[in-house]
Formats: sequence, C-alpha cells, structure tokens
Amino acid sequence: MSNRLRCGLAVVAAVLLAAPPPAAAVVVNPAPCVAKSGSDATETREDSSVDEGEIRWTESTKYDDAFRWAIKRWQYAGAKIKILADSATTVSDLEFVDYSNAADSAAGNWQRRPQIGATDYIRFNRAKMDGYDTAMKRQVALHELGHALGLCHKSNGGPAYVRSIMWTEAHSLFTEPQAVDKANYRKLWG
Repeated sequence: MSNRLRCGLAVVAAVLLAAPPPAAAVVVNPAPCVAKSGSDATETREDSSVDEGEIRWTESTKYDDAFRWAIKRWQYAGAKIKILADSATTVSDLEFVDYSNAADSAAGNWQRRPQIGATDYIRFNRAKMDGYDTAMKRQVALHELGHALGLCHKSNGGPAYVRSIMWTEAHSLFTEPQAVDKANYRKLWG
C-alpha cells in the first residue's frame, strides 16, 4: 500500500472518529393554553369527544376532503385515539355538519354537548369555508378535530409563541399536526 493511500486512510479514520454522534430526536414540550378561563383554558379528557379511546363520527358536510384529511393526519404513527366512522352497532360521538352565517367570523367550531349519549359537532361555516383554498379548509378541519381530541388554543405570538395547528386564527401554514400538537396530545392521551 502506498504512503499516500495510508495517509488518506488515516485522515478518513480520524475524521470518522472525531465526527459527532447522530443527533438525538428533538424533544418538544407541550405548550400551555392561551385562554385564561372557560373550556379552552385547560386540556382534559373530559373536554373532548373521545369515548372509550375512540371517536366515532358521522358526516353531513360538503367539505369531505377537509374532514377526511384531518382524520388521517390525527391518526399519525403513535396516536392512541382511534377516529372511526360510525356503524350500525356504535353510537356517534361526533358529527361534521355545515351552516352558513356571514356575520360569524369563525370558519368552523367544535361544539361539546356533555349530556350522556349526546353527539358533539364540528360545524363548518360555508360563508367562510367556500372562500378558502384546499389548504385552508384542511387546516380548519384539522384544528377543530384537535378540539374534539381535547386540545386548547396555542399562542401564535409573543414569548409563548409555538408552531401549532391550534392557533386561534385560521391560516394555511400548517396542514399537519405540529410537534407541539403531538406533545400536547401525548400529555393528554399517553
């Protein structure tokens, strides 16, 4: 073996030995709720549409792509809560429905109905949703389904800023649960 090759191999070996180990996965901590009072001030299992580890849903909405997108995205690897279509032998926990109110600034909302056997609702406001592009419609559905899973609003500014699908304003920046959303989900559901 030539001196040049031996020298080259020695340099490669030195570089490999000095290289830092692969970076560990970045741990993202859960973020606090931005509301100071009311049901959006805490994240609890009781303030969700989850029933015995699952959400059974029905739909009567024109935003089929948006709500199906949201369901798939909240069923990421490691997600504990199953989100399944209702069947003849199950009780619906959540219904996706539409309404239209131009005076309402919300594009969607989650309505909790705490009575025994009551169905909660995710309501899409056609007056807003019809003007949104696909990404924005998906974000609205993803956000509202986050509420049905028990998540609260997160800060989109100031020192408490986090990248979250749970910002209070509709936007098209995120159409997937962000790392902090998954951290809050894990804190709530394990």
